[in-house]
Amino acid sequence: MMRKQNKCIHILVVFGFLMMVLPACKQKGYPKPEHLIGEKKMENILYDLHLSQALLDRFRYNDPDSLKLNTNDLYRSVLNKYHIEDSVLAKSVIYYSSYPKVYERIYARVIERMNMEQEEMNKQEEVKVNTE
Repeated sequence: MMRKQNKCIHILVVFGFLMMVLPACKQKGYPKPEHLIGEKKMENILYDLHLSQALLDRFRYNDPDSLKLNTNDLYRSVLNKYHIEDSVLAKSVIYYSSYPKVYERIYARVIERMNMEQEEMNKQEEVKVNTE
């Protein structure tokens, strides 16, 4: 079960990364938006978005009542957490995706954090299994 969750998280991260970076390879750069989200905050937002999506996907399979939640609800909750409008996030994504090296750096940190989180979960699962 845990391996399936790991695979889903990794696929989600890689897919999101590719969907945003590949179109940017053709562009020379997008003008800097007035309210650009900083790199660190962007990293945190992307991390939270991917993590919440992974959790939603996991619970959909385990708990039919979780279908009441949807991706839009999670997206809005992340935006509310960081006090940003969706248009600000969209413009920041477009800006960063027009600079693939910068966006790749941001996503590399997101993936690193997700991998660290996964390692921690695996350790906790090992301890849980060993104590039973």
